[in-house]
Amino acid sequence: MSGIIYYVVDTETNGLKVGHHEITQISVIRCEDKIQISRDIAIDFPERSSEEALKITNKTIKDLKKGISKKQAIEIFDSFFSEDEKTSEHRCVIAHNANFDKRHLHSLWASQEAKFPADLWLDSKELARAYAKRKGIIKPKLDLGSVLKMAGLNERLGAHNATIDTQNTYFLWKKMMDDNIDHLPLIKREPHITDSGSSEFYDPSEYM
Repeated sequence: MSGIIYYVVDTETNGLKVGHHEITQISVIRCEDKIQISRDIAIDFPERSSEEALKITNKTIKDLKKGISKKQAIEIFDSFFSEDEKTSEHRCVIAHNANFDKRHLHSLWASQEAKFPADLWLDSKELARAYAKRKGIIKPKLDLGSVLKMAGLNERLGAHNATIDTQNTYFLWKKMMDDNIDHLPLIKREPHITDSGSSEFYDPSEYM
């Protein structure tokens, strides 16, 4: 793969059901120049929030009514991505537990009849597995804090805040690249699926 522009992305949501729960915060770092943008998003159905999600993100129902609209968020992030003058086929999103973020992002963009502007996805958990294998570490813990510790990186405090988690994931990504972890075979091409509004549930343990 050549000509790829890498972005680190993290989202916070008010629950795990895609199409039922919603994204409350998005943060993106463009790896090329380390520019980061973050936005809180006012959701449509804060009353659907899971108690566990509110506790984890330290949010109240009232908090979830604050922020920009979904339409504004998509316009802002689409504009940020478009600055690279690439197509979605040449953008790779790096995320810790990428499948979770991908499905929620696809659902958000689809709710506004738009397509998420990146087709390539790289899960930093897979990078961590490759790193652990190289180091001879058996059954490594793959939550972001544990992976940072394994890689000898100091964790920026503020877990379950998209701005901080994106920064931590960026530093993990940079460490993996500096250590020449072969990431290209781990990239998956998963373009936006227009039918992403159905409610799907994920085991919370997947996101630890």
